[in-house]
Amino acid sequence: MATGSRVGYYAYMTVEGSDSMTPIESIYDIEAAALYLQKYLRPKNRVVPKRAQMIYEQLVDRFFREHVNLVEQGKRRSLRLDCLQDVNSFLRLLETAKEQYSFYDD
Repeated sequence: MATGSRVGYYAYMTVEGSDSMTPIESIYDIEAAALYLQKYLRPKNRVVPKRAQMIYEQLVDRFFREHVNLVEQGKRRSLRLDCLQDVNSFLRLLETAKEQYSFYDD
C-alpha cells in the first residue's frame, strides 16, 4: 500500500467519528489520528503532506464540532486557526480537553 493510501485509510476511519462514542473516546480517537498524521505533515513527497493536511484539518473541525462546549465561543475561531497551523497546539488542546472530561467524571 502506498504511503498516501495509508494516510487516507487510517485517518478516514477517524475523521467522521461515531455516534456510539462517548466524548472522551472521541477525543482519544482524534488524538490517535493526529499523532499518526503528524509524521506525514512535512515529508519531502508533496502529495502525502497535502493529503495528510487535508485529513488533519478535518480532525480539527471534528473536534470543534463534537466538543463545542469545551471552548468559549469567543476564543473558538482563533484557537481553531492556531490548531490548524500547529499540530502541537492541537495536541495540547486535546490534553486539556481530556483533563476537563476526567474532572467531570470524578
